[in-house]
Amino acid sequence: MKNLFISGITGKVGKLLSSYALESNHFKLVGGSCSPDNNFFGKDVGELLEIDEIGIQISEKMSEDLSVDIIIDFSSPKNSMKILQLAKIKEIPILIGTTGFSEDDFKEIEIASTQIPVLFAPNTSSGIAILKNILNKSKNLFSEDNEFSISETHHVEKKDSPSGTALDLQREIISVYPEAKVAIESYREGNNPGEHTVSITLDNEIIEFTHRAENRSIFALGALKGAVWLTVRPAGLYSMGDIYSS
Repeated sequence: MKNLFISGITGKVGKLLSSYALESNHFKLVGGSCSPDNNFFGKDVGELLEIDEIGIQISEKMSEDLSVDIIIDFSSPKNSMKILQLAKIKEIPILIGTTGFSEDDFKEIEIASTQIPVLFAPNTSSGIAILKNILNKSKNLFSEDNEFSISETHHVEKKDSPSGTALDLQREIISVYPEAKVAIESYREGNNPGEHTVSITLDNEIIEFTHRAENRSIFALGALKGAVWLTVRPAGLYSMGDIYSS
């Protein structure tokens, strides 16, 4: 079993991750972190999950003395950059599910990936990986003259807009159609875990691909699947699509 540390353990996905990790045959949960102003800071992970204490205290950061084989990060861009540097120093593979990064952050992630395995995953669901694969193989179906657009809806608490997934889909389209203009419309309402629609306008026709997350479990389970895959990879920058194509 691999020792797992969850950065952002008190978040919506982080909490699910910790619950699934405790039942996993692949991972042993050894630690988790959150912001020091979080209500669960300093408390046992068991209290977060509303179970008996398990002897793991939620910390502000990962201890350099802790034995860790893999890090899964669902925190904030600022914290992600901090734990990425520690992962690089300790040569620990890291899956980054956090979104909202700047261009400078992306550069730091790319630099780190030359030294350690980094799985950059704005969306860890299998469905989005499949959708990106469809778009990637669509070169002979559409042209740069077609209109491309992305509509995305998330819960009202989501901070980044457009979402990391929408931006990732935009990059995928542009990688296939470099001159294409890809507009993004973002909506924040209710408790929506995430919905993305890619629209392609032809002459008097519209083709749409929609991915709708029914609940957040798909992100946690996808992240654990990605982490299993990442632990045996060499240094490099990977995506969820690499998991399903290898």
